[in-house]
Amino acid sequence: MNHNPVSRRRWAIAGIVLLGLVLRLWSAWHLPVDYDEPVYLQGGFDYALLMLDGDVQGILDYRETYEHPPLVRLLYAGGILAQGPGTTWEAGLTSSRIISVVFGTLAVALVAGIDPLAGFLLAIQTLVVKYTSQAYLEALPLFAMIAAIIALRRSKHSRDGWLWLSAGALGLTAAGKYSYFPIMIVILYIFFVEKRYSLIGLVLYLGVAGITFLALDPALWQNPVERLVESLRFHTQYAQGAHVQEVDYPWYQPFLWISRSWGFDWHPDVIFYFGIDGLIAIFAMGGLIFSWKHQRWLFVWGITGLLFLLVWPTKWPQYTLVLLPAMCLLAAPAARFALQKLREQETYWEWFGNMFPRPSRKFLIAMGMVILAMVLIGGINALMLGIGSIGWSEISPRTTDLPSEMVYDLEALPDGRMLIATENGAAIWQPATQEVLLDQWEVINPQNSPLPASRVLSLAYGSDDVLWLGTTNGLARVEGTHWKVFQEVELGLENDQINGLAYGSDGRLWLATMAGAAVQAPDGWTTYTIDNSDLGSDSVFAIAVQSQPTGEVVWFGTLTGVSAFDTFTGEWQQFNAQDLDLGWGGVSDLLVDSQGRVWVATLGGGISRYSDGNWTTLTTTNSELPYNNVSEIAEVPAGEYWISVSRPDETGGLIVRVRGEDWHVFRPNLTGYMGGEVLAVEVDSAGRHWFATRTKGINIYEGTR
Repeated sequence: MNHNPVSRRRWAIAGIVLLGLVLRLWSAWHLPVDYDEPVYLQGGFDYALLMLDGDVQGILDYRETYEHPPLVRLLYAGGILAQGPGTTWEAGLTSSRIISVVFGTLAVALVAGIDPLAGFLLAIQTLVVKYTSQAYLEALPLFAMIAAIIALRRSKHSRDGWLWLSAGALGLTAAGKYSYFPIMIVILYIFFVEKRYSLIGLVLYLGVAGITFLALDPALWQNPVERLVESLRFHTQYAQGAHVQEVDYPWYQPFLWISRSWGFDWHPDVIFYFGIDGLIAIFAMGGLIFSWKHQRWLFVWGITGLLFLLVWPTKWPQYTLVLLPAMCLLAAPAARFALQKLREQETYWEWFGNMFPRPSRKFLIAMGMVILAMVLIGGINALMLGIGSIGWSEISPRTTDLPSEMVYDLEALPDGRMLIATENGAAIWQPATQEVLLDQWEVINPQNSPLPASRVLSLAYGSDDVLWLGTTNGLARVEGTHWKVFQEVELGLENDQINGLAYGSDGRLWLATMAGAAVQAPDGWTTYTIDNSDLGSDSVFAIAVQSQPTGEVVWFGTLTGVSAFDTFTGEWQQFNAQDLDLGWGGVSDLLVDSQGRVWVATLGGGISRYSDGNWTTLTTTNSELPYNNVSEIAEVPAGEYWISVSRPDETGGLIVRVRGEDWHVFRPNLTGYMGGEVLAVEVDSAGRHWFATRTKGINIYEGTR
């Protein structure tokens, strides 16, 4: 074993940096989208598009969120461009978060180089982990601020390389975010009090910092004074604005931010350790006494940083990152002092030795093995989840214009667009292209169109380029900009909730409604109910069309069974509980697969399959189906079946993929699947599987591409 203190210190620093990296990568992968992330990411996409077009003037004139320098968003743009044309919003968010992780980890490395224990505290401080794992503006200026102080303290005279490195880092700090510039007070203290450099040296130092700042801030390349004043003035006006006044944080809010592990409180499923942020704050207050005697620059940093947070009216939690590195550096010696005193008292009084029996060597070994096993199991689970999450992404109202988390149906259009039915209207998604870096959205609702109801349950697309939207209050036909709405009177039914739509081989549209079924006729609609046909029930939940050599058979799924109507002969067949297990909720979905077989999904009765006049039932007892509650079954592509199952007494569910005899279950705790009950499955033009869920928006899986 190597007992060299220098070697041990290096290994300790390496371990701390690795810990900081792992925690930030984990958080970047799993944290939900935060309040400001869409704003900064939008800026990244805008800059990426300007770069792609070679529009230098557009970059110089870009004034969205002009209150912040553009440097971090330009870095995000670089990450977006590096992924090539058509980068999705989710991919852009991931690359931007990785950029934050890199600079956040470098900040941990710098602090660990000063004091390994302080680096460890910064690595686990939950607010620092959160805001250096998300697409915020914090990580780069945090790193540059620490680098500016370290380089200046290592400077030996007023013309050496460390001094100019510090000046460049100070300029980088300002170019990252203005709110970190109060560190200038610490710089001045070190410059004049500790280093005793001259005023001329300060002028040169600030000159290099200013040149660096201007070089890295293209927003100031034209009219620098006017734009800088405008940008800084925004912050004072914003601090007095309606949003800040509405939140109304008290003047002492910064004390609350630093005295509690908010990252854990907000995201316990991601920042999974309890956190010791409050303990860090307590030790930091004690560390002020030590720093006054031995590291007065650190005392100045802690006091001025805290005063800035208390005085400045805007008190968002991310602002505390100006102070938190100093707090970790202050807390480390205080914690070591407290531990040393505790050891001395224990050596003299043996309190713990008397209170607790000294464990045997065998017991310590056994406990160590148990702890190691727990760590290994946790690490293996985290690794499996990370591997299982590869290829998965999500679309939600938090990050896109998707109208609702509740998505009922999907319809892939021939031109690459996706038609989406939701609780709050329909949406048309158009993928990004080389010319348009962001996905495009068009939202359709009763407020901006003749759509008869907000809740859109079913979709269909015709070869004549007509879109059909089935709602809870009628059917809408959309051809270009022309709309036509069919409700109870036009359909000839007593209820116009459209549960399902299906095109026949002759191009006619069939409807499944709560009051029977209907099909397009030359003069309107032909209806089928229990009063004028052999339809088993008027409540039709699903519909599917099976092509035959002589015509087609239309299948209707109801609460009482399945009805089949041969359009050529006019004959009906009824299949009820004697033929298939209907469970407690009847038929939820129907599928006619590429081999002409009919699949019936039921709520509680598993799946029944009809082929060559015979029924086969698949349940948990004779197949690998996890549950008998089946809400959706789809075949995309041919020969690959996707089945949505759930427990009737719980929200959410599982996805099952069947390829021949191979069954694979996607579970939310082992994959990137979010766990919402799937109501529809489609494949987009890029070969990705889209899963419309009842509570989790849209999950996308590209693992089968």
